[in-house]
Amino acid sequence: MIMNFWFSAALLILAAIALAVAPLLVKRRKSSGVSAQETNIEEFQEQLKELEAQLERGVVTSSVAAEMRAELEKKLLDDVPEAERKSGRSFDSRSFDSRPGIAMSVALLLLIPLLALPLYWKLGAQTELQVAEALAEPELNADSLLETLENWQQRKPDSPQALYLLGGRYLALGRMSDSEQAYRRFYQLTDSDQGAAQLAQVLYLKNSNQFDREIGQLLHEALTRNEFNTTALGMQGIAAFEQKDYAGAMALWDKALSVETDPVARESLLTGINQAKKMLGEPMPGVRVMVSLSPELQSLPGNTRVMVFARAKEGRMPLAVKPVLVSELPREVVLDDSTAMMMGGNKLSETALLDVVATISLSGDVTNPDYKGEVKSVRLESAEVVELLIRPAG
Repeated sequence: MIMNFWFSAALLILAAIALAVAPLLVKRRKSSGVSAQETNIEEFQEQLKELEAQLERGVVTSSVAAEMRAELEKKLLDDVPEAERKSGRSFDSRSFDSRPGIAMSVALLLLIPLLALPLYWKLGAQTELQVAEALAEPELNADSLLETLENWQQRKPDSPQALYLLGGRYLALGRMSDSEQAYRRFYQLTDSDQGAAQLAQVLYLKNSNQFDREIGQLLHEALTRNEFNTTALGMQGIAAFEQKDYAGAMALWDKALSVETDPVARESLLTGINQAKKMLGEPMPGVRVMVSLSPELQSLPGNTRVMVFARAKEGRMPLAVKPVLVSELPREVVLDDSTAMMMGGNKLSETALLDVVATISLSGDVTNPDYKGEVKSVRLESAEVVELLIRPAG
């Protein structure tokens, strides 16, 4: 990426030089190359056109026009040698003095790159390119990423992007004080909900997972700015759970789950919701499924993976999934929110009718299984066990 940048920069500098120098040379040639002869001819042609127009309008007679034309031609022949003597050129010369234009061109040729590179180094995005390159391959650049971020922040101490990334990096390394400092400055600069939420999170971790007044105030400010800030909702849910307000915790985590797309965060939210339901003594809606193989599939290798899942009736995306092995069949599995997929906002517990499916794909292509079992229109509230028999697909 860096090499590509410098190659592109070189092309742009060359283009800038060409755009700056070419007009000087062209202008110089035009200004020096337009001879006295050409100027006098243009004047002669204009005067001749005016004479012809006067003849057509009857302002002058044809005899007078002929005399005036002869006079103009004589004047043209007289003016050319005089102009040539003043300019020091012969009538047919096409040469021109390009020394001033060449001097200016050479000056620009040197000054443009000499000025452009220091200015870019001071004002440009060279460090940002290095950061982007390091972030693109975090495993390969883990050691240099922190140094790159710190260099970026030193060059641009009030860059929100640099502070935010640096705060996250410090947090991942367990440097809580440094992370707090970066996020606090980020929040001061942006006054954003994300700034308040991230600062609250690092303070909570720094404080041995204990809430205090500042953390509570920051979470309040984050949710005031954005009621769907998932970090703040998640932490508010934790606070409610610790105070044994399980219904309140569930409501906060459900709200966060409705907009959260990160798989790890969704899994954490679902775990918290299920734990809160258990504490409330609420049964978790789900589907019990008995999965078995047809006789002709009994010879499949025991380590073959079977995907058992439920999706909304006539839907495409699974709402919950449970992987098992052929060697474990026949087996009963339970599909509920604890086995929910980590993508999308829908939950199995909120879906009335389900299609329950089990597939085996020897090629690994889950969209084109070799063997399949399916039962459609299963009601979530049904207490019956769904029987799934896996047969050859097609």
